[in-house]
Amino acid sequence: MPIFADANHNGQRAKMNGIWMKGGFVADGERGTLRRADVLVREGRIAAVGNDLPVEGADVLDCEGMIVTAGFVDAHVHIESSMVLPEAFGDAILPHGTTCAIADPHEVVNVAGGEGLRTFLDEAALAPVDLFTVLPSSVPATLLDTNGAGAFTAAAMREFAARPDVVGLGEVMCYYDVAARRPEIMEKIDLFKDRTIDGHTAGMPADLLDAYTGAGIRNDHECADAESMLERYRRGMNIYIREGSAARNAEELLRCVKERKLDTSRFAFCTDDKHLATIAAEGHISYIVRMARRLGFGWGDTARMASWNPCRFYGLADRGNVREGYRADLVVTDDACDRIAYVLKDGRLAGADGRPTRERSERALPRRSFPNTVRLREMSAADFAMPDDVKGVAIELVDGQLLTRKAPLTDGEWKSLTRLATVERYGKNGNIAVCALKGYGIRNGAVATSVSHDAHNVVCAGDNAQDMAAACNRLRELGGGYTIASGGRIVGELPLPAYGLMAVEDAPTVAETIRRLEEQAHAMGVNPRIDAFTTLSFVALPVIPALRLLDTGLYDVEQGQFIR
Repeated sequence: MPIFADANHNGQRAKMNGIWMKGGFVADGERGTLRRADVLVREGRIAAVGNDLPVEGADVLDCEGMIVTAGFVDAHVHIESSMVLPEAFGDAILPHGTTCAIADPHEVVNVAGGEGLRTFLDEAALAPVDLFTVLPSSVPATLLDTNGAGAFTAAAMREFAARPDVVGLGEVMCYYDVAARRPEIMEKIDLFKDRTIDGHTAGMPADLLDAYTGAGIRNDHECADAESMLERYRRGMNIYIREGSAARNAEELLRCVKERKLDTSRFAFCTDDKHLATIAAEGHISYIVRMARRLGFGWGDTARMASWNPCRFYGLADRGNVREGYRADLVVTDDACDRIAYVLKDGRLAGADGRPTRERSERALPRRSFPNTVRLREMSAADFAMPDDVKGVAIELVDGQLLTRKAPLTDGEWKSLTRLATVERYGKNGNIAVCALKGYGIRNGAVATSVSHDAHNVVCAGDNAQDMAAACNRLRELGGGYTIASGGRIVGELPLPAYGLMAVEDAPTVAETIRRLEEQAHAMGVNPRIDAFTTLSFVALPVIPALRLLDTGLYDVEQGQFIR
């Protein structure tokens, strides 16, 4: 089974001499076929596919009985949600067979606008996988709260639009504006009229679909069930089947595609948001590939959805298939995709048996310092007093969901509940809003985070104001991250100095720190059925019912108004 005597040290020699991938079955995503063939790789490209190849001098990679397919592509992902920089994110996904991803840096741009986007693109170029970017279309996501960047307009996009690593417009969330053909969004759509414009239709009324697709929006990754998928499929949209950490939609959608014999050339796979621990435990796009095989999709159709289609959708030439002249981004796996035996990136061995082949010492250290975007004023316990006008209602968490409930409270009941605060972090207005939170459950302490979709203000939950102030003030010192306070001191933290969203350490280090902080928070009484930090990252997002706490106040999403 071994490839070369020493993959780490002989990788350059293998690249020069070539690799003979011998004895495998080649999946062709464009044709939807599987055939027995060898593959010859030289100088980072696929030199030949077939039998009786000119393999003199090439090193042998034994693929006997295995599937050889193009590297997997994530058609839509927010890298910031992994909480590591693009290079570390690439290190995490590459051993699982993902060699390319389409990133929407919506979070960074909400925090830091064009400056943040420029930095993100520079960092993405350092990743061991190919990262292409779609420019965020909806910054700010709403006008209800305070983000760092303000509006990211079509005029601001122009300097980035012509870059070769920019391949389209990111998910268009403002469907009412699209239906009304409002100039702010239509100018952005017009800027990308000859490229892919990504959709986002979560919560959109069905009667807006025709106006939405008529504006040129070509895909959707927000289909949560078969019925909504079929509505969009029938209107000509390409469907991105998603399986992330929180959104688990793939199995129902894949079953529908299979049972109804839908055209697989209209589908791709994506993760949207997938955390490091989930990737380590179950894989990345490989997890959806495994599911497709289990549900009866042949390797031709699977390779089409996992590799070929997303490259075609975004105009990425010479990649996404096992074909002469294409980039040698290849995956060798067993028939069920239970084992990713080898991953080749640009003709070099990048992963073996789910592990990276390059040593940690080979990774470059962070090359830059990041501006501190957590510029909130120093907080005191007095800042977290509960306003009288919200003492009669609480945000109630729903286990395992991003939805919340509006929970009426009896007189004085708020005193026994967790206190929730959202603090404007950018130094613009000093806003702070406080309300009661039901279903969180922390005791003798507070948890705070600067990751809070989509404006990314600081969110803090605690059972006492002193610890809430301590947790928020430590975030100010760190430039963002996760903090836990108890007894007036910090007892746990994860610095996220890259725009308050991403760490500068490698993925395994960050994943282990998050695991320990989660364990610590649950030991302090946080509901064991929720993620202590990710849950807080969504309580300030005013596009999901029922109640959300913004820096501007407690907002009733269903009524479309603040509670005063």
